[in-house]
Amino acid sequence: MTTIASPLAPTVSISPQALRAAAGHFPTGVAIVTTTDSDQLPVGCTVSSFLSVSLTPPIVAVSLANCAGTLNHLRARGKFAISVLAGTQHGIAHQFADRTTSHDQRFRSIRWGPGQTGMPVLNNGLSKIQCDVHNIGLTGDHQLILGEVTALFCSGWGSPLVHHQGRLGSLSAVS
Repeated sequence: MTTIASPLAPTVSISPQALRAAAGHFPTGVAIVTTTDSDQLPVGCTVSSFLSVSLTPPIVAVSLANCAGTLNHLRARGKFAISVLAGTQHGIAHQFADRTTSHDQRFRSIRWGPGQTGMPVLNNGLSKIQCDVHNIGLTGDHQLILGEVTALFCSGWGSPLVHHQGRLGSLSAVS
């Protein structure tokens, strides 16, 4: 068998704005990633980059910006949780995305509690997935975090909060 190698395409300069606009046509769910700081206080941020990677073993992935305040705590703790937001939880998504809002303020006005692994999980979300860090890799201006699922809860109700073309909305039943 003969393998034909093809040359790599020349590097093209793609602006962050152009990539964001192109990727924005792909709707994604919205979740809150949480962990605890060195004093065991909750910290967290909004993500729209969450996916299931493997069913056996159960592995999920999230992507956090290198500048995300939650990232260093997640790395140090080695555990995190993902709370998938319902279509009615726009305010929580905005609150946890605002980098000028302290972690204390983010958690003060919402209902949350410790999950089975001790990681903070939000009440009233569609699902709660708790993980041990499996691997973290630098990918440009973000870190790709792979987590091995250690506990989960799925409410079985409601439609998800969706991010599409820079806006948040709810998704009605898909047929």
